[in-house]
Amino acid sequence: MATSTVVAPLVMRIVASSIQIANRAGRIIRDVLAKGDLGIVEKDGKDDLQTEADRSAQRCIVASLEKLFPNVTIIGEEGACDTRVPEDWLVSDVNGEFLAGNACPDALKQVKESELVIWVDPLDGTSEYTQGFLERVTVLIGISVNDRAVGGVIHQPFFQT
Repeated sequence: MATSTVVAPLVMRIVASSIQIANRAGRIIRDVLAKGDLGIVEKDGKDDLQTEADRSAQRCIVASLEKLFPNVTIIGEEGACDTRVPEDWLVSDVNGEFLAGNACPDALKQVKESELVIWVDPLDGTSEYTQGFLERVTVLIGISVNDRAVGGVIHQPFFQT
């Protein structure tokens, strides 16, 4: 007896993957903090900081998304980045619970990779991160279709820690 595999719509697969990827980026952010050297640099002045956690989390997110969705445009807050990352930074699984529990809106079922842009803020709240206000730190992955926001993931790496 032949079985068929139902493939979830692209937008749903991106969200389901982004959940897992944001969780992995959150672990990287916690790991950098635990090491004690934040690797702080100024991007555009003293009030615009970037840490090793920003850079590493973005590399993890972009490398994982590019591997899974090679034709989707990805824009990261930290600019272009080296996507040669340690193998354990790459995320290839999806959040099955999300896929099983959510239906895709009809208007998004046929979206093509060329219509999508994924926006990445790998560590929103960098200043707060450097000052120890960890409950204010988030990983943000947003998804737009034809210049319209349609979904995204917000992960709090230090929630209930």
